[in-house]
Order: sequence, then structure tokens, then C-alpha cells
Amino acid sequence: MVTTYRSPVDPDVEIIHSTFEDNPFLGEDYVKSLQSLAVQDENFYNIYTLGNWGRLEGKIYTNYEILPELPKLDDAKFAYGLDFGDIISTLVKVYLWNDKFYLEERFYKTGWTNADIIEALSHEARGDIYGDPTSKQAIKEIVQAGYNAFEGIKDVKASLDLCRRQRLFIPQASVNLIKEIQNYHRKKNPLATGSEDAFLDEPVKYRDHACDAMRYAIWGITSRYGWATQRPRPMGAIKALSFGDKIGNKILDRWLKRDSK
Repeated sequence: MVTTYRSPVDPDVEIIHSTFEDNPFLGEDYVKSLQSLAVQDENFYNIYTLGNWGRLEGKIYTNYEILPELPKLDDAKFAYGLDFGDIISTLVKVYLWNDKFYLEERFYKTGWTNADIIEALSHEARGDIYGDPTSKQAIKEIVQAGYNAFEGIKDVKASLDLCRRQRLFIPQASVNLIKEIQNYHRKKNPLATGSEDAFLDEPVKYRDHACDAMRYAIWGITSRYGWATQRPRPMGAIKALSFGDKIGNKILDRWLKRDSK
């Protein structure tokens, strides 16, 4: 129910307070995501569901810098992270250049189908795509459309630890990615005994579409990019290979010998 009252600081200011219940146009999935905050995070529930003031604690990322624009990255390696959210679909392009990661939001759309995503990918430079590992059918459809798409990392903690050890740079134009990374935080530990164990190693699952896509791409480009099984065509994706077996070592030996000729 919408309520109005005068500001206690400035009596000439009228404050209008409303919640999601006052908006009849919200989708069912979005309403459920707001209601689920009651058991996920008290602070987010207070802010986004009840419409009250709150305080952000337990931030996950502090290792990022916002740039006016991206530098010239023609020689950078890159990969894409793709999140197939029930509400929002997101593509984040991650460049690796001079031991730094540059992140660029390519799309952040509501209500998109897999066909819409594939159409958008046709306007992007070809590169490896790392998608939400729970969306196997969607990844399969992207592969069938002719793209090199792989399941992203399933281990949330390991991929978060990796991302937090990097230097991340984001252009101002990536507004949704910036909003998410600024608010991305860990769940509170209900069994905490002090400040050292106040938070769990688990992010709150709300408005994290771009952050998930970023994780998939950073993990993919660091763990797979570079050891190629074949020379890529211009603008082609470089496929990766784990060299923990004899076959992999033979391929690597042939690759190194070929480069030395």
C-alpha cells in the first residue's frame, strides 16, 4: 500500500513509500525472486521487497575499477560469459590483456528466448562462449547454431575466488554490470560467532545475472584459452584442451614443434 509522509529532515519534502505489491505489472518470476529474499538476505529483503533503507555488508568484489571507456583491445584474448536467467539474459565479454581483465556488458535483456540470444550472438565477434551450466539445452541450441559454446564453471566458490584475485576494469557504459557488481554480496551466517565467520562463502541469489556471466567467462578464459588443438581461423574461437593425459601431451608436442618450424 502506497503511503506518503513528510521528511523528518526537511518538512517541505514529501516521501512516497511503495513496494512491489503496488505494481500490478510485475511478472510472476520477478515477484517470486523478491519474496525469496526473506530467507536469503535480511538486508536485501528490507530494501527491495519492503522498500526500506538498508546497509550493504559482506561485499564480494572490491577489486574493480570503472573506466570512462575501454582502451584499444585489438590484440586482447577474449571470451564470452552467458547467463540464461528466467527473468534476464545477459552476455558479458571478457578481454584478457596485459594480465588484466576488461569486462564489457554486451546485452542485458528481459524476456528473451534462445532464438533471440542466437540472433544477438550473430552480431558479435566469434569467440568461445561459456554459459550457465544448468542451462544444458540452451547451450546445445547455441552449439547447433554454429557457435563454440561450453558449460561454465559449476563451482561457485572456486570461480569467485579466482575473480577476486584479478584486476577488473569496467567501462561506464556497462551500467547493469556495474550495478550488480557494486551490490553483489555474501549471505549472512546464521550461526556466526563473531566478525570472522559473519558471512558464508555463498552469494545472495538476486540481481546476479551479469556477475554470473562474468564468472563463467573469466574461469573459461583462464582455464581453457591458449592451449589450442588446432590453429584458429581469423576470428575463429580457440578450443582448449587439458593436457593431463598421453594424448594431450602428444598434441602439445606436435603444436610446439609446428610453431618452431
